Amino acid sequence: MSSITPKGFIEVVDEDGALEICQTDGPYGLGVRTLTARAAGEVAHRFTGVIGPELKQHTLQMPDGQHIAETRFIGFLSHSCDPDCRLDMGRFELVALRDTAAGDLLTIDYAASEDVLFRQFACHCGAAACRHWITGRLEGPNAEGQAYLAGLPPT
Repeated sequence: MSSITPKGFIEVVDEDGALEICQTDGPYGLGVRTLTARAAGEVAHRFTGVIGPELKQHTLQMPDGQHIAETRFIGFLSHSCDPDCRLDMGRFELVALRDTAAGDLLTIDYAASEDVLFRQFACHCGAAACRHWITGRLEGPNAEGQAYLAGLPPT
C-alpha cells in the first residue's frame, strides 16, 4: 500500500503493516521505520529482489559478490555505526539486533554487508563509536573522505 504524504513523497507500507518507507528526521533522506515493536533476534522482514552483477544505489551485496536490487524496503535502510538490525543475505532476512519500539527507524551498518559502497559518505549517526566516514569493508576512505576525516577535531 502506498500514499502521498503532505511533504509530497510516496510513503510505502509493507503488506502486513509492519514496515514503512519514511522521510527521516534531518537531511538524510528516506529510511525504513518499524510499525511494530521488535525483540532482539526477531526477523523484522523477509525480502526478495532482482539479483545481478551491477553495484547501484540501493542495491545490497550478496555473499557471491552479486547484488540484489528492487527489494522494496531493504535498499532504503539507514546506516548507523551502532545499528539495531543486521542483514542475513543468505536467508534474505532483516534481523533485529536489539529490542526496538514501534516507530523506530531501522538501521544497519553498511560495511557489514558491502565490500565497496556505491558512494562513500560522511556519517552523523551519533554512535559513541561512530567512524565518521562510511566505506565498504574492503576499501579505505577516498580523497573526499580523507579530507573530511582530516578536518575533524581530535577525540
